[in-house]
This record gives sequence, C-alpha cells and structure tokens, in this order.
Amino acid sequence: MSLYGTIGVKFLLDISLFINFLFSVIVLGAFGIWIYLLVVLKRSFTLSPVILKGNEYHGDGDLISVIIPARNEEKYIQKCVASLLDQNIDNYEILLVDDNSTDSTFEIIQRFQENTRIRIFKAGPKPEGWIGKNWPCYIGYTNSRGNYLMFTDADTIHSRNSIKDSVHTLREEKLDVLTAVPKLKYPNLIVKLVLPILSVFMFSRYSPMRVNDPRVKIGYLFGSFFVITRECYERVGTHEAVKSEIVEDGALGKKLKEEGYKLKMFRGENLLEAFWARDFSTLWNSLKRLIVPLFFTDRTNSVVMTVGIFLLMGFPFLVILYCLLVIALNPEPNLSVYLLLSFSILCVVSIFMINYYQLKKANTHNTLYFLGAPVGCVVVSFSFVWSILTSKNNAKIRWRDREYNYSNGVSI
Repeated sequence: MSLYGTIGVKFLLDISLFINFLFSVIVLGAFGIWIYLLVVLKRSFTLSPVILKGNEYHGDGDLISVIIPARNEEKYIQKCVASLLDQNIDNYEILLVDDNSTDSTFEIIQRFQENTRIRIFKAGPKPEGWIGKNWPCYIGYTNSRGNYLMFTDADTIHSRNSIKDSVHTLREEKLDVLTAVPKLKYPNLIVKLVLPILSVFMFSRYSPMRVNDPRVKIGYLFGSFFVITRECYERVGTHEAVKSEIVEDGALGKKLKEEGYKLKMFRGENLLEAFWARDFSTLWNSLKRLIVPLFFTDRTNSVVMTVGIFLLMGFPFLVILYCLLVIALNPEPNLSVYLLLSFSILCVVSIFMINYYQLKKANTHNTLYFLGAPVGCVVVSFSFVWSILTSKNNAKIRWRDREYNYSNGVSI
C-alpha cells in the first residue's frame, strides 16, 4: 500500500474512532437521563398526594359551579354529563357551554335542559384575541353562581365523589386551587403505543412532586380537571389573563404559581378518566401544541428541547442500526463498535424498562404494550423535529376542528 493509502486508511480509522467515541458519550448520557427519569417517576407514583375522602363534607352551604366547555363533543358529552349528575353531593350546578359546535353537540346537551341542576349556554363568536376554550370557560364563569369553580372537559368521566372529595380537599388543605392527574384513556393502538413513553416526560416535568414544591417555579393545571375558589380565579385574571394561549391550562397554572397562590396537584386516577388524544390526528396535533407555541416565544429553548428529545428517544435506536450496519459491512470492526453497540443496547433496555414501569403503575392498559416503546420514541421525536423544521413557514395546528396558524398569529 502506498504512503497516501496508508495515511488515508489511518485518517478514516481515526474518524470512525472519534465518531464511535462521540456516539458512546451521547448514548451513555441518554442512559443516565433515563435512569434519572425512572427514579423521578418512581418517586412521583409513590409520594404524590392523593385526594382526601370527603365523607363528612356535604356542601356546607357553598355552591359549586361545574363548568364544561364543549366543542364537537357529540361522542362523549352525554357520558360526561351523566357522570356529573350522579354525584354524591347536592349543592352544585352544571354549566354547559357550547363553543360553536359544528356537529350535534348542542342538540345533545339540550336534552338536559329540563334538569334544574343544568344550565346551557352558547359561547357565541370569540372576541378578538381569544383562542381555544378560554372564551367558553369565561362565559361559564360569568354565568356561574358558586363560591367554588370546577373546570372539566366534555370528554371526561367522573366518579361519584369527584366533586365532593376535591372540594373537601381544597377546603381542608386551605388551597386556592387544586388539580388532579386523571386516569388517561387510550382509545386505539397508536395512542396506546405512543402516550405511555410520552407520559414519562410529562410526569417527570409536571409531576405533583415538582408542582407542589414551592422552590420550583413550575406551575401546571390539568385542563380536564381543576377546582379553584372564585376569589382566586378573579384575582388571577380569569381565563382572560391567558386568552391568547392555546395551552391555556399550563399557562394559567404557571401564572397562579408565579403570583404565589396556593396550588397543589394530586393523583386523581380514582376521580376521573380523561383523553389526551383520541386518534393519530389529535395525537400529532397534541404533540405540536407542546412545541410550536414555544418555538415562537423562546426559539432557542424549543430547539434545545427538540434536540434533547431526539437524542434521548430516537438516537439510541439509530445507533444500534448504525453498529449493525458497520458489523455487516466489516466482519472485523474495531472494538469501539462493539462497545458502542453495548452502550446503545443498555440504553434501549432502560427505555423498555421505564415504559413497562409506567404502564404497570398507571394501570391504563396491558403492560405488553411496553414493547411498543420504539414506535412511541420515533413518533414523539419525529413530531418535534418536524414541527421545528416546518414552523417558520407552516406553523399550523388543528385543534377541536379549528386551525391555528402561529406563523402569522391568526386563528381560523
């Protein structure tokens, strides 16, 4: 072999060693983060507070207003209302607010108009600057009479003690607002494969352990269920304070925490069931809702988050494929390839392990779905990357049959 050929081979060998070393560092870092997430998830499941039983609470003269904004919920709202009419407490009212539905939602809720506990409203056209369900929530508030306001989604199903136990807990712990992590419903295969692995991040970042810690700035509300005193809701500015936020529950929770109100998050699997996504379309747009608004408010942070998600969820699987390809093309690769393959397999095993643990503890569906972790990782990673790459020219999100275009700030 000529001198130039020898130099070329050495150069390629050095490059491959550098790439393998760099990939090993990234994969080992990802492995360490997954183990950390497992520890955080375990603490969240074991140490998060649960709603108190309100066996001795019977309303005590305080009216509770349950506000349900509804847009195109013909498949779900009847079960939701039925569960809320079957509550183990008497002193409450239900306000159903139709948000300009284009299906039969309004006709369905009209069937309840003779029930004296229920009042029905049409939200009407949104004023300029209002988006999402902020406006129907606000309409519900302006027509409510209760000292306590419970906001819940039209696709939730409540236990008999949902209202009683939550208001009792709010009073006993002298809180301004409480929210509960619902038992999530997984309606089809793709949601069952993707959401468990995503829940690992949601429960780690927005776990009760973090939200309830006064030293942590993170505040969050689950829009599917939160109870707030009327006084606190008015002081924080109602939904008008977050009227331009598509992820209004997160924005309102953040504002409540920053302004020093007593907010507490509980585990609420025994209180209610709720959807996070119903099919692939809503799943995809739900993922876009997490990253696209951030891209237009904090571009650097959104890019860093997207890269981080990819390195954690997608990269280890790709590295395994890379190593297998190198071994297939070169039967005697250097040791660094086998080390990299070992590290990658270790990281992937940790992903399967944490996915299994989340499914077992959440008890939402068969734990065998932990085998779908690669699908979940690919979908979440790709959705974030795709959203960032296309946001500058096409930042459109479809939500509740409306289209929000962040690239020009127009809601259609």
